[in-house]
Amino acid sequence: MQLIYIHGLNSNAASAKGQMLEDWCKTHRPEIRVVRPDLNLPPQQVMQLLDEAIAQDAHTGLVGSSLGGFYATACVAKHAVRAVLVNPSVRPFERFKRFFAQGETEHHTETGWVVTPDQLEDLKALYQPVPASPDRILVLLKQGDEVLDYREAESYFSQDEAQSALIVEPGGDHFMHDMDSKIPLIINFLFDR
Repeated sequence: MQLIYIHGLNSNAASAKGQMLEDWCKTHRPEIRVVRPDLNLPPQQVMQLLDEAIAQDAHTGLVGSSLGGFYATACVAKHAVRAVLVNPSVRPFERFKRFFAQGETEHHTETGWVVTPDQLEDLKALYQPVPASPDRILVLLKQGDEVLDYREAESYFSQDEAQSALIVEPGGDHFMHDMDSKIPLIINFLFDR
């Protein structure tokens, strides 16, 4: 079994949430290997890396945070794996337009990804108006998310024809500082059903 942690924008393979998951699994579920790729790459390369990683193990679960939640949603659609999304981005191709509002031709993230306008189209190509396999997705949202409006994800993942499991909590923040308390729930959803 493997758990792939998919980090967000301005994060990397050393993400604290990814490390939390890895440490917990080593202690409580050593049969689950945690994979934490660095995905500061153009979207097509990210999806290729994730496709290859998922192909390594038929018992793969995903945890995606923020932009990683968007990629995880695309992987659920493509591979029918299970995923837990932590304060996920729903339409990053719209949010990232701000990088080019003054006619810029590229945007450098804090972690080394050079974003170009054509990559927004690649992100848009991964988007589905209705999420596929919604029963394979658990969404963890904090109403106090200071980066993303939680209501966008809440609405997207609770469409009549595509209802995912949602846990929406008051307060909190985008990082989700109490994520360590949610790890048993995450592992149960991904591997013990």
